[in-house]
Amino acid sequence: MRRSWASLTVGVLVVIVAGLSYWLIRSTSDRTHDQGYAVWALFNNAGGLFEKSRVVTAGISIGQIEKRELDKNTAKAKITIRISPDIVLYENAIVAKKSASLLGEYFLEIDPGTPRKVVDGQIKEMRKLKDGDQIKVVTEPVELGEMMASMGTLIPVMRQILDDVHKLTSGPISDIANNVDEMIEKNSVKLESLLDRVDHIAGTVDSITTAEAKDVKESIKNVREITESIKALVGTTHEQIAKTGEGARGSIDKLQGSIDNLEKSMKNVETVTSRIEKGEGTVGRLVSDDTIARNVEEITEDAGGFIKSITRLQTIVGLRTEYNFLTSTFKNYLAITLMPRPDKFYLIELVEDPRGYRTKTVTVVDNSSQPGPQSETRVTLTEQLRFTLQFGKRVGLTPNVAIGGRFGIKESTGGVAGDLYLFKDRLLLSVDVFDAKANRYPRIKATMSYAIWQRNLFVVAGADDMANYERAAGGGALFDYFAGMQLVFNDEDLRSLLLFGGGAAAGAASK
Repeated sequence: MRRSWASLTVGVLVVIVAGLSYWLIRSTSDRTHDQGYAVWALFNNAGGLFEKSRVVTAGISIGQIEKRELDKNTAKAKITIRISPDIVLYENAIVAKKSASLLGEYFLEIDPGTPRKVVDGQIKEMRKLKDGDQIKVVTEPVELGEMMASMGTLIPVMRQILDDVHKLTSGPISDIANNVDEMIEKNSVKLESLLDRVDHIAGTVDSITTAEAKDVKESIKNVREITESIKALVGTTHEQIAKTGEGARGSIDKLQGSIDNLEKSMKNVETVTSRIEKGEGTVGRLVSDDTIARNVEEITEDAGGFIKSITRLQTIVGLRTEYNFLTSTFKNYLAITLMPRPDKFYLIELVEDPRGYRTKTVTVVDNSSQPGPQSETRVTLTEQLRFTLQFGKRVGLTPNVAIGGRFGIKESTGGVAGDLYLFKDRLLLSVDVFDAKANRYPRIKATMSYAIWQRNLFVVAGADDMANYERAAGGGALFDYFAGMQLVFNDEDLRSLLLFGGGAAAGAASK
């Protein structure tokens, strides 16, 4: 009777789980719009941008790249971006391609724009972007090839300008300075001669007008004093102008020397660039030899892939306890999931199972009461911890539904498993098959986990050892129900410890 009752219970549970899975898939297939809205932009070069690359604003992630394709109308890269539904973008938003490292990896940074913008002196309302709209303002970094091409165009122009300046300073400017100096010198002599004549005329007038009127004599005296002042002023001005000419000549000489040095530097630069163009020297071989360039490119790609795999590695720690109702015991787990990519992971578990670790031995015994050899099967239970080491893979069907599988070692025995992820990983349905050597049938465990707080705290329920309804000849196998809780968190400190602590330990071991 007990076996019949258990069979009916298992059948009902399987029907309920199948019906629930079908309903969840149907209900989630029409909810892709809950993932936010998609906008797109056109780029001249999409190199370094990949699907699922991050999209940030002010250093905070607001979405990811959903699709890359070639726009046939413009022959540009069309990048589709999935934005979180709580982020608002306006039609004056700006998307920029930014470098994440020296190895060619890029990400997108978005300036969401403003609700209002001043256009032609007037405030204009900006429209909010919706699903399928385009971000029209795009900024891209200058590529190394473009910089080298610009330098190649700029150097001849600078050389021509320097030649013109050299000709100007060695010709017209020098002649002008000399002419100014000669003009000042000639005019000062003429002015001094003119003042001497005026002085002589004044003396003559003074002798003539001595007896005529004292007023005329006094006026002539004043004129003499004025002419003496003018003469002194002219002499002082001549000296100052001469000094100014000498200062200008010295400045011109310094400028000429600087131009000569600059011309020498430009000749050296031209010589170096000519050698590089001919492939001479280490730099020339790096620039002109395609083999070296391909080798460097392969090395950087390999190094970039290795560094990406390390920086994207997620370490997820899980603590779970399950209460088995029929045996009134607790089963505890410590799990670490290493996830280098969103679609691949490695599961490591330490399991404390109250049923212990089972080993089965078959012994041949002689029984005189029965003809022929007889065998005796004995199952031994130990208290040692059990461990799990499995490789897992998952494939997304829709943004809300994904399926996955695992294989490897499950609780110290070989095992495989299937997983169904629903509601953005908030609900997980799993079936594990393992431990076939100590039981009459393999151990089948069905588990349902539902997140009640974000994706960190889960409620767990299910059935264990579903194929072995009764105890298997002392083996301790028993069909049972269980329920429990699971705490999951992404431990950044543990990931740092694994990366750098492991490297330090390896270095110490090699000494």
